[in-house]
Amino acid sequence: MTDVNTSKSTPMTVLCVDDELNILKSMKRLLYKQNYQVLLAESGAKALKIMQQHEVHLIISDMKMPEMSGAELLEKVATTFPEIYRILLTGYSDMESTINAVNKGKIDRYLQKPWNNDEIIKTIDEGLEKVKLKNENINLQNLVKKQNKLLKGMNQSLEEKVKLRT
Repeated sequence: MTDVNTSKSTPMTVLCVDDELNILKSMKRLLYKQNYQVLLAESGAKALKIMQQHEVHLIISDMKMPEMSGAELLEKVATTFPEIYRILLTGYSDMESTINAVNKGKIDRYLQKPWNNDEIIKTIDEGLEKVKLKNENINLQNLVKKQNKLLKGMNQSLEEKVKLRT
C-alpha cells in the first residue's frame, strides 16, 4: 500500500507483457513521455518475477503467448496481486476464448490489436486513476479507524472524569 502523499510524487508502474520484442519496444516508445515507470516482460513467468520484485499498479498483457497465455497470466495476477489493474491486449479474433479470459482473469479492460495510441494511453490513465482512488480510499478508511479509536479513548476518559466529579 502506498501512502496518498507519496503516490503523488512517485510515478506509478505499468508492466507490459508480450512475447514479441517489437510490440514491447513499441509500447515503451508510446509510454515513454507519460508519467509512468514502464517495465517490460517477454513472458508470463518473467512478468510474475517482476511483480515479486517491484510494485506494479497496472499490467497490460498480450493474449497469445507461448507457455503461458495472457489469460492464464492475468488469472494468476488476479489471485496473487488483486489490487493490480489488468488489461488484455489481443489481435486474436476468437470471441469465446476472449470472453473466457475476461471472466477467469477478472480483466478490467480488453483492447484489440492493432491498438489506437490515444485509446491505450487513455485506458492506462483511467486504470491508474482507479488504482490511486482505491489506495486513497484504503488510506482514508485506516485514518478514520485510527481517529475513531482515539476518539473512543477520549470519550472514556471524559466519562471517567465526569463520574469522579458527580
